[in-house]
Amino acid sequence: MNRFRNRIFIVAAVGVVAAALFVALSASSDANGAQELTVAPSVEFETFDGETVALSDFEGKPVVLNFWASWCPACVAEMPDFEQVHQAFRDDVTFIGVDMQDISRDAALQLVAETGVSYQLVDDPSGAVYSQFGGLAMPTTVFIDAEGHIVDTHAGALFAADLTERVEALLLDA
Repeated sequence: MNRFRNRIFIVAAVGVVAAALFVALSASSDANGAQELTVAPSVEFETFDGETVALSDFEGKPVVLNFWASWCPACVAEMPDFEQVHQAFRDDVTFIGVDMQDISRDAALQLVAETGVSYQLVDDPSGAVYSQFGGLAMPTTVFIDAEGHIVDTHAGALFAADLTERVEALLLDA
């Protein structure tokens, strides 16, 4: 039993270190200590409605980019909270849900119906966009300012209070 707990601890510790490393690498400082922000990758998505949209289409408005899948329990758990926060900030922040390597479109649509999600949903069937954003765990949420800079990345579930706090501090108060 102790060996099992030790292995779980080691795996969790490695995950935390990897996530911290990714966040540290996503923003660097210049010689004067000023933070240099990473520009979000130029990516295109296919929406659930079959249209093609580019991340640059949303420039001028902050974006919360959330990678999820119907097979991910943490993703399922956070989706109603994302909808709640989306409704609160819908005029000021764009929310995009990126369905990453899902079982099927039907599984994704069923989850969307069950959770009541109404924000923009797009596909990433190969995981290519997820990789471009340095995804390490599911779900992953990327906060992008109005100028298209990645200001934060969070690996793991986010719920309403923490998500609201991050949107206000990172995207609206900045």
